[in-house]
Parts: sequence; structure tokens; C-alpha cells
Amino acid sequence: MDTPSRDDAAALPPTIYDVARVAFVSHATVSRVLNDHPNVAPPTRDAVMRAIAELGYTRNEAAASLSLSTTRGERIGIIIEQMSETGAHGNLVGAVDELHRADYRFELATVDGAERLDRAVAALRRFDGAAAGILALVQTQPVRDAITSTRTRSPLYVDEHLDRGRPDEPGAEELIGRAAADHFAELGRRRVYVVPGPADSLAAAYRNGAFVDRARLHGLCVRMGAPGDWTTASGFAAAMAFDPAEHDAIFAANDEMAFGVLHALRERSIDVPSDVAVLGVDDSPNSAHSTPMLSSVHHDLRNEGRLAARTLIAMVRGTGRPHPADFLDVSVRARESTIGSHKP
Repeated sequence: MDTPSRDDAAALPPTIYDVARVAFVSHATVSRVLNDHPNVAPPTRDAVMRAIAELGYTRNEAAASLSLSTTRGERIGIIIEQMSETGAHGNLVGAVDELHRADYRFELATVDGAERLDRAVAALRRFDGAAAGILALVQTQPVRDAITSTRTRSPLYVDEHLDRGRPDEPGAEELIGRAAADHFAELGRRRVYVVPGPADSLAAAYRNGAFVDRARLHGLCVRMGAPGDWTTASGFAAAMAFDPAEHDAIFAANDEMAFGVLHALRERSIDVPSDVAVLGVDDSPNSAHSTPMLSSVHHDLRNEGRLAARTLIAMVRGTGRPHPADFLDVSVRARESTIGSHKP
């Protein structure tokens, strides 16, 4: 039998063994994670999920459909977009934890790339009627529209409280935008330059919209910069282009872009926070170790995922839905980039 060439091997889709190699676990452990087996430590589960996202691994759809059809009422179908991103990954881990606690198993479908709309609809139809419920953790408006415009028999949850929510129950992104605007207002900052996320990102759109609405209530002047792409490089480019004479604060839609902003301001000899205060979002581990230490809006991504899963479970079981306020923990972790050396 001929041995596949290196080019042929590179073209092959990733296998469970590839996931095991990247996650530094056995293929049996990967299998247990994919089947939501209870005897997997959370750090190990996280490592496997990161490897799945990195490799773009997906299970055989025909086998998955057969498995689902034999366990109806016990499984939840999860459709996730951009799983490797901080928010999506955190939400997924929290949702899976909650499903496990409620004795549900799960089947995961990732929908990225040029054919993401077709993949989303195909996954939705595959899960519909075969799973007890469907949890859609989507990141962009086109994918959301594709899912919500497709009729389903199984209960479907499309992260309604992970974005703007409702007037009586604000969502996570609305709370983030409000907290950021309130922080700048409390510090007496009046002219804010916003480094937004990608143009098609639901999180960026709702986060920025809520910030602008709240800032107007405080009488702040806000200028929206060009959309970034969540990366440090895009934050650096935005801060190299903005005019510090016209602004006394920068709100970056995530911490990675905020780190790029801090780098650019150092390059331009603009003092933080004396000249310009900088605020990010996500309260990532590196926030307390940047120079200066980055102020950031903290929100519990795993709790947001638990809220989504618990809401879907309530839909499946016909019980009362959880209250979002019990899960959405949003607050500003003030550090040197907005308050200087003062203690928060």
C-alpha cells in the first residue's frame, strides 16, 4: 500500500488522534470529552476543546446523526461559530458544564469559513427533531439570521441574553457598554475614542451601541474608529491613527485590542492615563500584567454560557426560565490605565 505524501496528509481532515496530540491527552480522553463523559477534569476538558477549535475538528456527521437518533431526549445539539475566540470558547465551556449537571449529553457543530451559512442550516436541520433542544452560540448577524429564519421542531435558543437583551432584562453586552461609559463619566473623561470590534460581530455591535447610548446620557462626546478584528495589531493601528488632542479616553472593545492601543501610545510618547485613559473588555489574565496595568470590564463568560444552557433546558422541560441578573456579572476592574497609581 502506498504511503500518503506530505501534501496528501496535509489535505486530510483532522482526526481524534490529532486532537489528542495537540491537547497532550489520550484519544480515549478526547472521546470522553466529545461524548460529555462525567469523568473528565475541567482543565483537561478545556485543553481538548481548545485543540478542537485550533484544528477545526468535526465528527463524522452520519455517525453523529445515528448517535443522536438513538438518544433523543438526552442530547442537546450545539451550533457554535468562531469557537477559538475568547467569548465563544468561554460561553461553550460554561454551557457544557451546565448541560452535564442537568444530565444532558451534547453534540457539537462548528460553523466557520466561507460556507458557514450553509453549515449552520445543515447543522440545524440535522439536530432538529433528533435532539431534545438546540443551543446556538453564534457570533455574527448573517449566521444568526440563517438560523432564526429556519423553522425548527426542537426548542431553539439563540443567545438572546448574551447580547443586548430586553429593556427589563439587559443582556451582557448592554451591561458591558453601560459599565464602560459609567467608568469614564465617573473619572471626568469627556471625549472618548472607540476602537470597535469586527463590523459583522454581534458582540461588537451591541457592546458599542450600548456604550454610545449610555455615553450620551452622561453628555460624553464619542467618536467611533474603524472596525478592528479583535487582535492586538488592529488596536495598535487604531491608536497610531487617532488624534490625542481631540480625545482624553479610548474604549477598546476587547483586551487584545486594548493591549495594542497601549503599545501604540507608548510608541507615540502619550502618557496613560494622564493624557489618555484606556479601558478594555474581558478582564483577561494579562490585564494585570501589562504596562501600565489595563483597566477592563469584567464579565463572566462561563456564567453567560450557563445562562444560555439553563434557559434552553427550561424550554425543553417547560419550566421557569432563569433570571439573567443571576448570571450576568459585569463590573469594571479599574487599574493603572484609567486611574493611575490610585487604588480602585
